[in-house]
Amino acid sequence: MSSLNQLKLKTLALGIALNFAAAPVVFAEDTPADTCASAASLFKDGDIEGALEEAQWCVTQLEQLKQGKVSAFFKDEINGFKGGKLDHQQAMGISMIERNYSKDGKIIKVSLSGGASGAANNAFAALASFGMQSVNGKKLRIQRRTAIASAEDGNNQIVVTLKSGGVLTFESNDLNSDDVTDFAKAFPVADLDDSRR
Repeated sequence: MSSLNQLKLKTLALGIALNFAAAPVVFAEDTPADTCASAASLFKDGDIEGALEEAQWCVTQLEQLKQGKVSAFFKDEINGFKGGKLDHQQAMGISMIERNYSKDGKIIKVSLSGGASGAANNAFAALASFGMQSVNGKKLRIQRRTAIASAEDGNNQIVVTLKSGGVLTFESNDLNSDDVTDFAKAFPVADLDDSRR
């Protein structure tokens, strides 16, 4: 292992150890606190492979906790529409949360996509911003965020660029553009965005 990688691992382990040494809280088994502390302990004992595995699991658990907090903004009912099953997916550093909402047989799909971590989110935001510049549609503001409304082959879509990085998309084949816009304005866009910072 190169000295740079060893230094990075030591810095990570030291940061984790310092954070948990300063926190006088007792945590239950299998919490991020346990796995992060375990990573630091394994590192102290010289088990680099074990420490790395525990540190990766710690990060995974923390990402899941963050995703759970964000999911709370996909409320069970918005603007008279009832929420269906909430779907979470994560692959290759990209996270996606989706939920369909329905009312009177009409469906609107809401999806949040972005990086699973801060650095990935920043890269995703840059790509999304670049992509938004090439999309034809009407620009509008939703809860002080830039959005683009577009329609193609009966699919009406509102794409909101979030300040925290990522994109929140509202789309429907059943509703007109005004109805999709009204739903997007009723969705807690700003609160969701602020929770991700």
